[in-house]
Amino acid sequence: MLLPYMRNGKLFLEKIGVGEINEEVVKEKYLEPIKALALDLIPVEDDTQALKLLKSYGFEVAPNAKSIIDAFLKRRKGVCSICGKEGEVVENRAFIYPFERKIDSIVNERNRLTFCLEHAFKLYSAMAYLYVVPIGGKDKLKFFFEGEGRAFRRFSYLFREFWKDRSELKNGKVAVKLSLKPYHGNEAFFSVLYDFVDFLRGRRMLQEAYDIERNIRAYLVYGSGQFYGSTIVEGTRLVELTKFLATLAEKKVVKGFFDDLVIPRGKDRKKNTLEREEFFAKLLDGKFDFILLNQIFIERVKRKLRVPRYYLPWARAYFDAFGGDILNPEIFERINGMGYSLGKKVKGTNLEKYFWELFRARGFEEFMNKLVELQAKLEISMDVRPFYENERNWKVLKAILLNGMLNAIHGGEDEGD
Repeated sequence: MLLPYMRNGKLFLEKIGVGEINEEVVKEKYLEPIKALALDLIPVEDDTQALKLLKSYGFEVAPNAKSIIDAFLKRRKGVCSICGKEGEVVENRAFIYPFERKIDSIVNERNRLTFCLEHAFKLYSAMAYLYVVPIGGKDKLKFFFEGEGRAFRRFSYLFREFWKDRSELKNGKVAVKLSLKPYHGNEAFFSVLYDFVDFLRGRRMLQEAYDIERNIRAYLVYGSGQFYGSTIVEGTRLVELTKFLATLAEKKVVKGFFDDLVIPRGKDRKKNTLEREEFFAKLLDGKFDFILLNQIFIERVKRKLRVPRYYLPWARAYFDAFGGDILNPEIFERINGMGYSLGKKVKGTNLEKYFWELFRARGFEEFMNKLVELQAKLEISMDVRPFYENERNWKVLKAILLNGMLNAIHGGEDEGD
């Protein structure tokens, strides 16, 4: 993450006309990256304003810090952690490379990163292309994109235009308006991508995004203190996510499903959305976790809450964009349809108990026996060959079947379409 981040700093310095880096350049330009971080919405005229702004963005700045420029001017003898050259080095500070404590976790102070003036200022300047989203309490999602040449410059322009469109000055701070309300890092990035895709759709730029995103990576760091997480989203995955979200945005089915992936446990919304965060962490990796969704569905039913809306459009959009993970869309449709049909037949009867019999089945044979037993009770015959043909993934198929049943018993009529 160090080198991709630094490349962003180099690109920003090139953008503002900085070539060679020396003390005079640092003194003259050191406020520019901070202004860019804040989208020029907040005046930054001195270190006091700059440090206050950095703290508002979640940079772990020391309470007694009074100067940014001193970090670059007060150097000592050492070795640059990037180029390996001996000479005068700058000790790392949160505003130079904010991810050291996040990614490296607990590091002996004597082993902390040090940089020559050139690389320290390039790293520092990378905050110009850093984006920050509050996710509850002191936690923040910090993310940036990285790529090469024209594709990255074009992508940065498009994303920055979107970010400006979504940002406003509120109570002296820059606030980002998202359509969804996230409480964790991965779901926050998904929320950002959703609004970005909607922004591109409105300007008919989706095809251009598909073309350039293949050359882009996204780096995410989220949390606070020593409790953190990190994710890297590759370019091909960004394209798949963009296509996935474009389909959902067109159908207008994003917010309903997102909002319903909550298991109420109390007032702490971060705890209530732990499963939702896990689901989106996997989705950013190209996986649609039907087993996890089944757990969420069941917990909501136990609490007499509705089954999450728009499950089917989400699942179908996933297969269209990602091509599936361990299952193909035809198998999904057959198993989901079977589950929905069974749910309709048992709804309101004493045979509803068979849903729980199927749920509690711990082995493949036990599950199949219960499924055959239910068909016998209903005096019907269904083609169960897909279960035997996909026995290795029977738990996934079981979850899909149960989700279909839950939608028939507790969901909306349209969910069986």
